Amino acid sequence: MGKIIIVEDDVAIRDGLKFMVKDMDKDLEVITTGFATKALDYSKKNKIDAFFLDIQLEDYSGIKLAKEIREISTYKFTPIVFITAVPTRELEAFREVHCYDYIIKPFTKEEVKDVLSTIINYSVKNKEKNKSIRFKQKEYTCVIGQADIKYIESKNRKLFIETKEEQFVISTYTLKSVLEELSSDFIRCHKGFIVNTNFIKKIDKNNKLIYLKDTANPISIGRKYKENLQGDLI
Repeated sequence: MGKIIIVEDDVAIRDGLKFMVKDMDKDLEVITTGFATKALDYSKKNKIDAFFLDIQLEDYSGIKLAKEIREISTYKFTPIVFITAVPTRELEAFREVHCYDYIIKPFTKEEVKDVLSTIINYSVKNKEKNKSIRFKQKEYTCVIGQADIKYIESKNRKLFIETKEEQFVISTYTLKSVLEELSSDFIRCHKGFIVNTNFIKKIDKNNKLIYLKDTANPISIGRKYKENLQGDLI
């Protein structure tokens, strides 16, 4: 995560929060302002990775600002943390704009650290999930979002990539080489299959089969690859 913005009209609180954040991660770029309009304008021109918003600015509602941020497609799921002195308003914030978290004034360094650590972990995982994978073919390059891939099958020296919307047929790639480019959400369950664990609906251990969401045919679990399905998956 590279850049956060703090919108707080109390200078002491704003500067104190900035100091705490920078003290935890000096590589973070922290933008501060006391004005909602300036924050919104800046966010439209620059990529922000997380927002800290005072829930009640002097001349603007923090919830209204958050709604306007959410209307920008880039920020549909970007973490928003509310700074509040009125804990009873946090449920309204969560319901209306899917607030990621909140801190209550006066907050401690440990509270800010906990929230920031969670945001950083979320951002890392989210970026990983949103990655695309490129397949260079003879006459074109195919780009597929990893989060859309349900499974990949290897058959007759080709890869059949099943996504939520369509199937792609790719040549000159192996399951092994593709798996190295995919996120940790993907596992090899069989010599002929890679599956996206986010689509797993059920695992039949007795018959060694994986059932995927919105997929008619189950996928076999190879004896050699059974250990890949240990832990929470099996």
